[in-house]
Amino acid sequence: MGGNEFCEAAKARLLATPGEPFLYADWENVVFLHFTISPELLRAHVSAPFELEIWRDQAWLSLVALTMRRFRPGRRSSAAALLGCLTCQRFFNFRTYARACGEPGALFLHGWFSRPWRLPWPSARFGFPYAFADSVYEHSGKNGEIHGTVRAFGKALNYTANCEAKEPELSGNRGLIPTEFLLERYTGFFFRAGAPRVFRAWHPPWQQIPLAARISDLSLILAQFPWFAEARFAGAHFAPGFRDVWIGRAHRFSNINQRRPVLSAFFEMP
Repeated sequence: MGGNEFCEAAKARLLATPGEPFLYADWENVVFLHFTISPELLRAHVSAPFELEIWRDQAWLSLVALTMRRFRPGRRSSAAALLGCLTCQRFFNFRTYARACGEPGALFLHGWFSRPWRLPWPSARFGFPYAFADSVYEHSGKNGEIHGTVRAFGKALNYTANCEAKEPELSGNRGLIPTEFLLERYTGFFFRAGAPRVFRAWHPPWQQIPLAARISDLSLILAQFPWFAEARFAGAHFAPGFRDVWIGRAHRFSNINQRRPVLSAFFEMP
């Protein structure tokens, strides 16, 4: 199955749930930092019902930095309209790749949100795997340079990269980094207070450009996931992103039609 087939299957899955999409948003200037790790080591941190996916005998992890703007409700009377007051949200997530009930997805191990309106919001509430962070992304690629910093609890993630001067292209599984395997993921899995959750999103197939990236500080990840020290950096990508990404509600894994309150929906965004 290629990128377009993954994309169409994702749209069908999302629209099969009544009331979806819950929310529309723009995803801008996305940076992916990819790592490999021993499947045996990572399986210890992937719980049922999720099954770790591997590529050529390696498990993969990614750090993903994206900016989200222009939040609009999927339905005129939807509670998602309350999110329209957010002008910008910088999101940084740590994920691996898994499937459940035959459906492939990205399993989110943790996420960091920028602070809305710079207020001192509390982290890790409601049982969600998230924290608030001070995030600065410079992903516009001026002079070919890209860099970003995410800081929380005295720890940081810092990266810089050079963007190749070429047009973005569709992802594929050629070469050492399987971009289609890593990028064409339209389902998100995560745990809330130990219970599995699922959400779905839709956008056109990813177009990406390889990055020559350098990571100077990983303490933000290592402080929470010491086993990540065994991971090896494999490469990076830049993607311009999309307007009007469709974002579905997050649901209990056993009941994907369950509606969620708007506050929970904010913290469950991909």
